[in-house]
Amino acid sequence: MPFQTPSGIGGTGQVPDSTGTRSQSLRVDPTAIPNLRKTFSSALTKLDKEIELAITEIRVRPWAGDPVSSEAAERFNERSIDSGDSALSALEGYQRQLKSAMDALTEVEYQYRTVEGDNTGTFNKQGGC
Repeated sequence: MPFQTPSGIGGTGQVPDSTGTRSQSLRVDPTAIPNLRKTFSSALTKLDKEIELAITEIRVRPWAGDPVSSEAAERFNERSIDSGDSALSALEGYQRQLKSAMDALTEVEYQYRTVEGDNTGTFNKQGGC
């Protein structure tokens, strides 16, 4: 995944979508990175808890022990958890996107700091203030 910090101002990172096949560009003002990472981290923490809850607690069992409740429970579980387009799959896709965005922010911040450090070193060597 290529990352650039054009002219040491801002940052651009390629963030894969939930399938990992396409990518989207993310332009970020370097001063916004710490707050963005904090916001994404908070969202990811909440999402992780919800996914764990969905995996362990949301599955329903046939409540009346009859064919109708068995079919209803089966359909609910498939739509919520089991199928490829379930609610859980959507949450997991969102989780992957948040993680990718956080990774991109971390990389852009690292590159920005590297470029700034290089610029500061060059400026000091040239007799700057």
